[in-house]
Amino acid sequence: MASSRLVVMRHAKSDWYSGAPEDFLRPLSERGLADARRMGQWMAAAAILPEWIVSSPSRRTRETLSLLAAGARIDLDGRTEWVDELYHSSLESILAVLKTQKQRRDLMVLGHNPGLQELIDYLVDECPQAAAFNKRFPTAAILVLETDQRFDALRHGCARVIAHQRPQALAD
Repeated sequence: MASSRLVVMRHAKSDWYSGAPEDFLRPLSERGLADARRMGQWMAAAAILPEWIVSSPSRRTRETLSLLAAGARIDLDGRTEWVDELYHSSLESILAVLKTQKQRRDLMVLGHNPGLQELIDYLVDECPQAAAFNKRFPTAAILVLETDQRFDALRHGCARVIAHQRPQALAD
């Protein structure tokens, strides 16, 4: 069976002091705006541009994805699905969303912690790359996983990290 690639990305840094009336509407901070674009540039240079993206529909994830696409100089129209269940989701919710993508082999999930960290901990037995992060999975970080499983058959420890990056490690 062909392997599957899963790109896991946490939204870029948000602005806690924006005055947004609710968490769902919180925008990116100035740092987050720059980080999202920088991560898009890295993804393009590393040839890590997924065929399909499932994302939380929050403002900060939408802004992250828009700037990521701008940094990568790609058009994501028609390649993105906004999934309500990915907003502040649990491991179980994320796995349920991934199961709906069983026909895909190259997928990105964009969302929030702690759910994404729980996903990584579940799928990858050992993740020495996480030691490069000051936090386990900081904002705008990306881990690229490879697995021999379809997305509807993911199980504990079935994936390996093939690439990772965080914006603070990239030069301006």
